[in-house]
Amino acid sequence: MRRDGIPSEDARGGPRGPRRFLCLLALVLAAFALLSGAWYFTAYRPYDAYVEALRTQPGWREDPAFPGCGVDAGGYTCNVARPAFLHWTGNLGIGLPALMLEDGEEVVFTDSLIIWPHLFEEPELGVILYEYDIQAGGVICASHQLYITAAGEYRPYGDAAEDAANARLLEEHRENVTRLLDRAGEVWGIPAGNGS
Repeated sequence: MRRDGIPSEDARGGPRGPRRFLCLLALVLAAFALLSGAWYFTAYRPYDAYVEALRTQPGWREDPAFPGCGVDAGGYTCNVARPAFLHWTGNLGIGLPALMLEDGEEVVFTDSLIIWPHLFEEPELGVILYEYDIQAGGVICASHQLYITAAGEYRPYGDAAEDAANARLLEEHRENVTRLLDRAGEVWGIPAGNGS
């Protein structure tokens, strides 16, 4: 025993510290490997089906720099963002085709739908809605991000004035939101019950 009262040897007379440390390290590494394996099979791999669904779309053109992202034959931009390491939720995105202005300028920021699939519950949905101000020097756009239901209805945040403004904005973009929900249903089969 050392002077400070801490035993320097285990019951068999060998050094205590290194062996215990190695056992603890092995246990931590094994737990991390199990957690990583569980994440891989429950969070990461299920997104393979979403990517395959995109690749089977007629006219699908995948961006070589970004697998799982591209444009379909109808001009819709689609993407699958897999969950980051040890995160359980990624997202699916689908945007309307780019707009062509009279001067030939292409506006690629168009209304978009974002879907956050969950393992054991219904997916969450949101939209990014754009308002454009077309000027002589180009286009200025402002985006609004809202949560919606599978039927395309607005999900309130809790501020009455903001909720009323957001609900009006969603109604102004109703046709686009319906198109996006329908297209997501055609590609991925979600959201269920989109009212189409």
